[in-house]
Amino acid sequence: MSGMEMVDPSSSAWVKTLVAANPGPLTLDGTRSYILGPSPCVVIDPGPDLATHLDAVEAELGTYEVTAVCITHYHPDHAAGAEELAARLGASLAATPASAQLAALEPPDISLCEGKTIGFGGGRIEVVPAPGHCGDHVCFYWPEARALFAGDVIMGEGTSMIAPPEGDMAAYLSTLERLARLELSVIYPGHGAPVEDPAARISQYITHRMDRERQILEALAAGADTPPAIRAAVYEDLDPRLQLAAEGSVLAHLAKLVVDGRVLAEAERYRLADQA
Repeated sequence: MSGMEMVDPSSSAWVKTLVAANPGPLTLDGTRSYILGPSPCVVIDPGPDLATHLDAVEAELGTYEVTAVCITHYHPDHAAGAEELAARLGASLAATPASAQLAALEPPDISLCEGKTIGFGGGRIEVVPAPGHCGDHVCFYWPEARALFAGDVIMGEGTSMIAPPEGDMAAYLSTLERLARLELSVIYPGHGAPVEDPAARISQYITHRMDRERQILEALAAGADTPPAIRAAVYEDLDPRLQLAAEGSVLAHLAKLVVDGRVLAEAERYRLADQA
């Protein structure tokens, strides 16, 4: 699936969206690759190493010049096609050194870090470090369009998976608070449809995580003391395909609560610190 959206009727800037054929419980309808224009363009998250998807991105670009192929993080559904697409297009590969290493890519042509900008025909995108889903995650902010390309930090529907060892709930909450301070009109997620109410969605995400933390504390108080038991108490009517992801989320919350001093961990069992 592909589509083009003019970001401002008074300008020539646009976003084209292409969805990879990798649907699933965690990827929703598939990974979304974004082309920002006009030429010279940038590509954000080239997606999985699927020939049909890379062919579609290349065909959509046609004769446009491409400045950079950018990745938000190293996960294969976002980054595996990066080197091949950059080579096909004669474009620079833009990634954090950590993302490139974790994705087994060559060192990036453009090394991404906080405040780094990449120019293109529609303005520029700015790198916003966004750890939490994984440590190397970044988002891209397009100030001229007040648009955020969020990778896996924010989804078109549902919530992002935060699971140890790479997921960090405290870092994720800090990332959400940072994104809430940006001037945003739209969020383009790595999976799912654009978010047209960015401030409300980010606030909803923060509230959801704090509610989940409260539920975990209540489950501990009621006697659940292992991640599976806590997951069963907190998540009702859960799709079986999401049980591992839910348990990972419980573990991420527990790790945060241990650091906060509210929960004690002993031999993979947990209890409230005030019950010691």
